[in-house]
Amino acid sequence: ALACMISAEVGAVLATMRRNSRWAGRYEEQLDHSLIYSLKLLRRSIFSWTKKPWNSINPCLYLAPFLDVVRSDETGAPITGTALSAVYKILTSDVFDLRTSHVDEAMHAIVESVTSCRFEVTDPASEEAVLMKILQVLLACIGGDMGAVLGHRDVCNVVNTTFRVVHQAGNKSELLQRVARHTMHELVRAIFGHLSSMD
Repeated sequence: ALACMISAEVGAVLATMRRNSRWAGRYEEQLDHSLIYSLKLLRRSIFSWTKKPWNSINPCLYLAPFLDVVRSDETGAPITGTALSAVYKILTSDVFDLRTSHVDEAMHAIVESVTSCRFEVTDPASEEAVLMKILQVLLACIGGDMGAVLGHRDVCNVVNTTFRVVHQAGNKSELLQRVARHTMHELVRAIFGHLSSMD
């Protein structure tokens, strides 16, 4: 079931790429493009991993293709947004947990990629949609149980990125302003909630 869910997220990102004006005409020619290749390779190989306990699989193996899209400055806002949605679903669907091998590496990779997210802004609405998805993923990183494995630098990066979005939202829609402020409040609550489990 987990492999099927991740495969469906790969399909969603690839479908968004095919619908995008920059990628649509060249999609078949770009099969060797690193972003497309890594997504297709993941979809081909993920079902072979189900032969061993899922908790023994390094989450970075199935997160990396999505995080590559999030970090890439070649993709537009719709593609980046779809990749962020996939990461959010993986984070919140118990695909991996604190007992999973290399969970700390996976959480660090998510924070590092999302806080350095790059995308081409084509219109204000799509930009705001991506910013809200960034906030959603960052809050899921800190607010869930796995937030306890994040290092101090990762937590600082999450807070700094959220604060930047709060500041940027001042001259954007009221909805983004409300979401950004709410996310900052929830981050602070979650961080203080984790203090008891930190050295």
